[in-house]
Amino acid sequence: MVDGGRHSGLDEPVEASRLRAQADAIRTLLAREALDRSGDDLRRLVGLQQLVTELRRMAPLAREEVWVLQPRYFYDPEEPGVALARRARDRGVQTLLITRPSTLRTHPLLPSIYPRTRVGPVFLRAMIVDGTGLLVEGPDTAEGERSSWSTSRPEVVGAVVEHWHATRELSEPILPAGTEPPLSERQLEVCGLLAVGEKDQVIARILGTSERTVERDVHTILGELGASSRTEAVLLMRGRGVNGGWPEANPT
Repeated sequence: MVDGGRHSGLDEPVEASRLRAQADAIRTLLAREALDRSGDDLRRLVGLQQLVTELRRMAPLAREEVWVLQPRYFYDPEEPGVALARRARDRGVQTLLITRPSTLRTHPLLPSIYPRTRVGPVFLRAMIVDGTGLLVEGPDTAEGERSSWSTSRPEVVGAVVEHWHATRELSEPILPAGTEPPLSERQLEVCGLLAVGEKDQVIARILGTSERTVERDVHTILGELGASSRTEAVLLMRGRGVNGGWPEANPT
């Protein structure tokens, strides 16, 4: 709740401003820690390939929970993180994601992929594995490449864990309690194949099902997205709303 209804100078709830300041303090801490090059417990990762390699290294190490803070999230049918999260789930490891409410416009499949997602003010990109391993955002390079830090340093991990709990307190579930995900795992597989341009016949062969089943799944997907065609469905999956394509952005 907002303290007495007051807002910060950024025109946001005081609690959100405190969360923003906490995220900035973590970035300052990381900058200070980066000056200490002793040991291999703080490594900088530059570019998507290094980040994906580190994700694949860390994912099998999880034993209980993986906590993810993701301010902005877009649907990518080839994103490796989804497959890693599924494998972790099969081992009994739960992934809990917190993202901003605006993500529902850029990633409308999120409630089906991660039904335990929560939405709220998120100011830091990070992944915490069992409270001990950490991937956290770093500054972009001069060439515009994204960078991250991989670390197990207790001071840094502890600061991000504290920030995670503070963020969670200001978040809400993406789905009401007891609500089933809108789309099944098979339908999500159909979404991914649609997004890369596959036809029903090919999708049926890949998934080992009939074309009629694929047609029914596509009909369900279009209804869930509010799309009138497969082309529109793919545009909506891939965040068409960012460019003002959503109906509410262009009222008639």
